[in-house]
Amino acid sequence: MSTSIFSSVHNKQKVILIGDEQNSRQSLQLFLTGQGFDIRSIGDEQKFLDEINSTAYEVAILDCTHSNTDDVALTRYLRTHTPMRIIILSNRLSSHGPVEGYLSGADLYIEKPVDFPVLAAALNSMLERCSESQRFHDTCAIKSLHAWILCKANRELIAPDKTRISLTTKEYLFLSRLANATSDVVTRTDLLDILGYEQNEYGHKRLETLVYRIRRKSRQTEFFPLITHHGCGYSFSTGLIAV
Repeated sequence: MSTSIFSSVHNKQKVILIGDEQNSRQSLQLFLTGQGFDIRSIGDEQKFLDEINSTAYEVAILDCTHSNTDDVALTRYLRTHTPMRIIILSNRLSSHGPVEGYLSGADLYIEKPVDFPVLAAALNSMLERCSESQRFHDTCAIKSLHAWILCKANRELIAPDKTRISLTTKEYLFLSRLANATSDVVTRTDLLDILGYEQNEYGHKRLETLVYRIRRKSRQTEFFPLITHHGCGYSFSTGLIAV
């Protein structure tokens, strides 16, 4: 059995493989298991659907080359009904294969013959992102019980009531400066410098326009604690935590 090339083993993150060629399916399962992945292998589409409806999986690998299973249709189903990442393995020669696969919702489309170590590396990367995303959302969920959360990973502001506000890069930089402020009020001069705006009347107008956009986006929340200190700067009147 081969030695795992990965530094971490995703033994709590499940992977499911559906394949219509038993030998190919078993070989891939054996290799990936040897690399430390927790993988379930199934050869029948209905059993596959029953399994994913009863058990949570992070990634699905579709290797349906010769059967009546339509991997594009199955991909659309998975994308619509599950949060799983999807990998399609295919030996289709048509140039439309990869395009159809990605348009249907696949995260990765790999043509056969499959290089097992490359597939394992791609799978490892996917599971790392799944794990980071889960930790990120768990952290935000816990902290946002009593404070506003500024999330760098998704570049969004999360209100205590769980309302999520998407931010542009400039909007994120503005709020990040408030979150990391060492004084009660962040001066306009400081903010202009952080944002890369001119230290003149035009720069101040750009700053005011930015603040106006943030306030408009936050109207969906019951209360938005951004305070304007006229002629001076801005502050956030409640806890704002950057994660």
